[in-house]
Amino acid sequence: MIDGIGIDVVNIERMASLSSTALHRLFHEAEVANALLLSSAPSAVRNEYLAGRFAAKEALGKALGTGMAGFSPSEVCVDSLENGKPVMRLFGKAKELVKDRMVLLSISHDNPVATAIVLLQENP
Repeated sequence: MIDGIGIDVVNIERMASLSSTALHRLFHEAEVANALLLSSAPSAVRNEYLAGRFAAKEALGKALGTGMAGFSPSEVCVDSLENGKPVMRLFGKAKELVKDRMVLLSISHDNPVATAIVLLQENP
C-alpha cells in the first residue's frame, strides 16, 4: 500500500551558485565527492546531478509530510545502481521517519529543470 507521495522540480542553474558550505549542508558526503569528480565535466553535468538529487530530497520530505524540516538533507544519499536506477540511502532522522517503508524514487532531467518523485510504500 502506498503510504506517501512527493514530487519536486528544481531549476538546474540554481546549483551553479552553491557555496561549499551549502553543498556540504544540502548533500551527503558521498554526493559531494561524486559532484567533485564531475568537476572536470561541463558544469551543466554537475549541476544536473546536484539538482536531481536535491529534488529527490525535497520529494522525500513531501512524501513524509514533514518537508525537509523533519530531517537534514545531508542525511539522505541518493545513489545509483549499476543499471542507473536511483536509490536512497537514509541516515539519522531521515531513516527514523521512513521507518521500515520502502522508498521508490524516479529522477528525470530536461534542461532547465530536474524533477523527482518519491513513493513511500509499506513493506508487505
